[in-house]
Amino acid sequence: MSLRLLGAADFRRLPWQNGRGSTLELVRRDDPDGALSWRLSVADVVEPGPFSPLPGIDRVITLIDGDGFDLDFGAARPPSALRPFEPLTFSGDWPTTATAVHGPSRDFNVMTARGRIAAEVEVAKGSLRAGPLAYVFAARGGVTAMAGETTVHAGPGKLIECREERQIDLTMDDAAVALVVRLRRADGGTPA
Repeated sequence: MSLRLLGAADFRRLPWQNGRGSTLELVRRDDPDGALSWRLSVADVVEPGPFSPLPGIDRVITLIDGDGFDLDFGAARPPSALRPFEPLTFSGDWPTTATAVHGPSRDFNVMTARGRIAAEVEVAKGSLRAGPLAYVFAARGGVTAMAGETTVHAGPGKLIECREERQIDLTMDDAAVALVVRLRRADGGTPA
């Protein structure tokens, strides 16, 4: 069983492609050619504006703090209001703009290479079937993951990497909320 805690020393701050802000990259994997396979990150949105175009990338965004904002996708799909802890899936190919920003907000992002890696994002319950690769993000408060003899505690803003197909029990601190991200390859194999 592999449970690994990732924290500030593992993360890096990067500017947005469009130059309008920055992202805290929690984990990123690239394919052998250097193209993005998947990335988990956290970003602050404080004003309306366009999202960076990301052709060939599928995205899942989840509001984790603040009053949120609306997303306009042009003609690709009707606008959507980002609500706390309700993951929203959309294509990085779509022209996407944050509109009606209701105040400073923080969101959790999952980006995957379309046709190669797929992601599921959900609010954590008391346990999860991890395998073969999952991440647990302590969005608000702390979370403890237990698998067999292994126990890992993640404080707010930290990430637990879970590698192995087995049951993992989660215990949340009082009023804590965690997000679970499951990643799988399109061909059914385990992401690297």
